[in-house]
Amino acid sequence: MVKFGKTLFGYRPAEVLEELQRKDEEYQKKSSQLQGEIEAAKAELKKMEERIAELQKQLKAYAEREHIIAEVLLNAQKAAQKMEDDAREKAREMLERAEEELRRKTQELDALRLKVARFKEEFRDILEKYRFSLENMKEPTGEAPFMPTVIFTDRVAGNERQEKDKAERDKSEKEKSQRVF
Repeated sequence: MVKFGKTLFGYRPAEVLEELQRKDEEYQKKSSQLQGEIEAAKAELKKMEERIAELQKQLKAYAEREHIIAEVLLNAQKAAQKMEDDAREKAREMLERAEEELRRKTQELDALRLKVARFKEEFRDILEKYRFSLENMKEPTGEAPFMPTVIFTDRVAGNERQEKDKAERDKSEKEKSQRVF
């Protein structure tokens, strides 16, 4: 607190003026200092606002990238799922075709096995008939050609074979008679 000297009409004007100038200078210094601080704060605020704007741009860019990445991932997942579904469908179709082919080949194999079994049975029957014919055959006399006789036990097959054998004998006798003359 400042004390001023007294005069007849109040305080001494020179002291008051001096104090006012001093206070004015202090306020001017303080005002200049505060103005400097305000300017520095404004500059700092401007920098911060620019930084905020820059960070908001980056944030927006990152958000856009994130959205794009999410979209790409979603599309990739969809594509992968479609590829997987297509592969499963193709595998299922291939398996069905393979199973169908296996069924056909198995049927063919069974049919061939049945044919082989029938052939073996027929062949055994024919061999047995020839063996029986050979055992019951008489010794040929003279120049008659050797003609084994097959005895068929099956009536239908036997009739066909008998007709065939008769045709062969007739042909053979015809050839003999032509050679003699």
